[in-house]
This record gives sequence, C-alpha cells and structure tokens, in this order.
Amino acid sequence: MNTYRGRITYLDGFRLHRALTAGIQRVVNRQNHLNRINVFPVPDGDTGTNLSFTLLSILDNTDQHVEPHAGRTAVAIADAALDGARGNSGIILAQFLQGFSDSCAELRRITVQQFTKAAEAGYEYAHQALSEPVEGTILSVIRAMVDSLKERTKAGVYDFFDLLKETYNRTEEALRRTPEQLEILKKKGVVDAGGQGFVYMLKGMLEFITGGSLRSHWKRAKIAPSPELAEPEQALVHTEIDYRYCTECLVLGEDIPRNKLREAVMGMGNSLVLGGTKQRIRIHIHTDEPQAVFAAAGSFGQVVGEKVDDMQRQVQAAHTARKGVAIVTDSTADVPPELLETYNIHIVPVKVNFGNKGYLDKVTLSPDEFYEELTTNPHHPQTSQPTPGEFWRTYQFLASHHESIVSLHLPPAVSGTLQSAENAARRLPEINITVMNALNVTVGLGLIAVEAAKAASEGKSHEEVVAVAQKAIDQTVIFAAVKDLSYAVRGGRVSRSRKRIADWLRATPVLGMTPKGTVDMAGIFFGRRQLARGLAKWVARRIDREQIYNVFISHSRCFDTAQEMAGLLPTLGYRTHQVQITDTGTAIGAHAGPGSIILALQPAHMA
Repeated sequence: MNTYRGRITYLDGFRLHRALTAGIQRVVNRQNHLNRINVFPVPDGDTGTNLSFTLLSILDNTDQHVEPHAGRTAVAIADAALDGARGNSGIILAQFLQGFSDSCAELRRITVQQFTKAAEAGYEYAHQALSEPVEGTILSVIRAMVDSLKERTKAGVYDFFDLLKETYNRTEEALRRTPEQLEILKKKGVVDAGGQGFVYMLKGMLEFITGGSLRSHWKRAKIAPSPELAEPEQALVHTEIDYRYCTECLVLGEDIPRNKLREAVMGMGNSLVLGGTKQRIRIHIHTDEPQAVFAAAGSFGQVVGEKVDDMQRQVQAAHTARKGVAIVTDSTADVPPELLETYNIHIVPVKVNFGNKGYLDKVTLSPDEFYEELTTNPHHPQTSQPTPGEFWRTYQFLASHHESIVSLHLPPAVSGTLQSAENAARRLPEINITVMNALNVTVGLGLIAVEAAKAASEGKSHEEVVAVAQKAIDQTVIFAAVKDLSYAVRGGRVSRSRKRIADWLRATPVLGMTPKGTVDMAGIFFGRRQLARGLAKWVARRIDREQIYNVFISHSRCFDTAQEMAGLLPTLGYRTHQVQITDTGTAIGAHAGPGSIILALQPAHMA
C-alpha cells in the first residue's frame, strides 16, 4: 500500500464516486465468501450476490455521469442503488444511501461534519426500513460506524483519512461482535454476511483514500470475484425455513403512504424491509404468497421489477459441496416438477403480461391460472424475456456453489431470452458459463435440460455435459396438435383465413421446430375429437420404430387427453424408456390455447 500523503478535508462528486467504486470493487471481489457465510435471516447463500448486484447497479448507472457536485452525485448513487437493490442487506444498504443523499443533496462539497450528519441520517433511514430490527446484523455494524463518526467529529477531526481509519477499526470490531448478538451466527461460527459486506466496502474506501490518487485520470477497474475466499470455513447444515420465497418489487406512485403499505403486506410473511422514497418504494419480504404481495402493493402504485427467489432451492444449492456443473434454463422449459427437484435444475422465470397486469411465469402464475386468464381476459398475453441482470444474479449465485454453469434456452427466433443469457455471461468472463441455443421449446427444451442435468448429477465434466446437451439438442423432436386456432389468431401467429380453411376442413394443424429454431407447420391430420390418437399416429409414421425414446407429453388444461396419449404409445409401436406428463407453459400455450397437446421425443441412453 502506498504511504498516505496530504489531507482530504472535503468530498466533491468525483471523490465520493471514486472512493465508493473502490469499496464496491472490494465487496464484489469477495462475494463468494459472503455467500458462503450467509446464514441469517435464511441460509440461502446469496448475500454476496445480492450486495454485488445492488452495488454494481450504482456503477452501471452512474459511471458515465459523475459530476463535481457532491450532493447530486450522492442522489444519483442512491437512486441507482434503490433501482438495483436485491436481498435483505442490499435494500438496507440502499436505504442507508437514500438517507445519506437526502441529508447532503444540496451540498456542492461534503465536509467531515456534513458526512457524519449524512451517515447518521442514513442509519435512521435504514433502521426505519425494517419491520423487526435485529441486533448482530448489518444494521448493528452501520450504527457502530455512525457512533464512531460522531465521536471523531466531536473530537475535532476534519481529515477524512483520520476519520475513516478509526471508524473502520470500530466498525470491524462491531462485526466481530455479531456472533455474540445473534445465536445462529455463533452456532455456525461466522459473522453476519451483510455486516461483513459493509465492512469490506468501508475498507475499500479507506484503502483508496490511503493509496489511491484523487488527481490522476480515473479508469474503472475490472471487477472480478476473487477465488481466495471462495470456500466456506465450515459446512453449513440444513436449516428449515419459515417461508419459501424471497419476494421483491418496486412500487412507483405519488406520495405513497409507507405505513399503510407496510400494514398491507407485513402479515404475509417475515423479514419485511421497505426502502425508498414517497415516489419509489422497494419491498422485500419472505412469503409463501408472492402474487398476493404484488397484488397488495399494486393498490398503492405501479408494481415493477418483480423478483421471486425460491429459498428452499437456494438453501439446497448453498449446502451442497462446491463441485460440479449447474444447469440453468428458463420457465418456458416444461419439466415435471419432481424432475426439477431431483436434478436440481435452476429456472429463470419469464414475465407474462395480460394488459397491465404482470406475473412471473410458474412462480406467481400457475398453469391453471394462466389458462383461466387466457380464456377470460380480453387481453392476449405478452411475454418478456428475463433481463441480463436476472441471469447475472443467477449465474453469480450458482458460481459460489458450483464449478461451472451450462445454460439452455429457447432459440432467438422465438424469444430474446438466449441473448439476455449471453449478455449476462459476457459480463462474467471469470465464470465458466456455456450458454446454448436449445433449438427447441416447451417439453422439447425440458427434455434437453433434464438430459444435461442427469449428466451433471453423474459427475461428468463441464465439457462432457456440454457434449451431452448438444447431442440432446440435435436429436430431440417436438410436435404439437392445436385444437383451436383462435388463440394463434389473437396472438398474430396465424391468419384468420388459414383458420377458416382449417375449420372448414376439420383439420388439426401439427406444429414442429425447424432446424433453424423456428416454430412452423409440420403437417395436418383430419379430425379434432380424437386429438391424442391423431397426433400419436401422425408422429408414429415419422419416427424410428427400433429406437427407444424418452417421452414428455404436455397438455393445455386437458390432462385426460395427455393420459390417453401416454396409454396409446405402446399400441402404436412406440418403444419408450420413460413417459412423463406435465403442463404446457406460456411459451406455446398462449398460441396453442386450451385443449392442445404436445409430444416430445428424445433417444434414451444418450450419455
């Protein structure tokens, strides 16, 4: 470290942003360690990922727009943090920054005394954001920092180096005391992960002030997780969780009544945090009813940025030894739920909108609820792919617990999901991620994901899993029989004239995937009453009768038809290793409509 020279008696916008950037880099470089020591409030192993996402949102949204005015820079930092805040600690930190910025918004330069006052306001904001503040967490660490700042300022300190050096020591001491304040930390032999992240950030800021040049040309450093703290100090044992879903959203409105909003959602779960302003409030809560939370929040303003994490699945991943390949796909892959659990396949949900009402596919909207909306709502559903940021968070979390990632998605001709995944992977060159175009949809994509996950569960290397996945992509076929073309007309996929001709002929169109990954007409069969028999016979004429297949059948609210098809396969010459039935999701269901049936086949014993 360079020897400290000179004095810093004020922070302008440039200094504030540069020091914070150094602190952010330190947190991001140690996010794997933070994930590994995350045991409170739920040991789901994602505190480092969530803090990193929150802090990198600051850099992504302010790097190119830093100005000398300290107050305006602080406001921009706080706004970016609130928009990107994820997780309990991330939202508490964002709320701290909100209070800090409100206190100094009009200041062109920030002195030591003004910095202390702003930090005190930040602590008050963070404390008020929590419905049930707990000692031994990031809040305790922030309070220790503020107490030290006040003491040093009262003693006449006016130099930021002297101020932060002593304050860092006091804050680190408060972090070491967290196991004495929270029994779960003492039991696991760790400090609070959120508090550790805050101490890392303060340490990075201090090191920059100590050895960094405030006058030299600034270039943002490359940020990459450091491997030296990637492994846990000890294995974390399984812990029961009270609620399954970590649920978050942003509520936009005018003069939002925070207390009434808190009252509306606080009975739906625990770990409630509300951060933000009267116009923008970020909600975090652990609940079993994410959609009920979003619905309640919607009565106070526009709900955006919905995020739901399955903490049960996260705990499972966090408490597994760091090894092997993680398999990721999106919610357009239709996989029987029991296979998702068995092979630990990670799902990133797409968003489904009926008019101005939004849902997270298969999280806040079940297949039955989807088809109910489809048949009763005058608005035809629109889907939107997950953002690169959502994939970034998933990849970062999984990288803390797995050696590499294979991510399988529907083709670009159908959705922009693959591009979002690729964009996220490009931002994480330090993680071994292979993003693959599955050239398939619904149960076809599901079969491919399961085959890759089987290979991963057998301990195959990353290269071997990719090879298995590619073979599955090359050999998996899918066909769909559409009972009623009305929904495809509503969605703009089929012209009204084609529908009239099909109706007149009593013809059932069969859809399939082209080699380029587009959905197209593969053929027709006549009759609509015996949909299962008609599709099964049509496909039987086009398959290798000597081949043994794994078969997934999905249905659009017609389980009996799917069961009928499963029973017909042996009588029609199909040789099957396994046959699984599941629901058809939104990707095809929005256009196929209720009553449609889909058959996907993949040669068995591929690996």
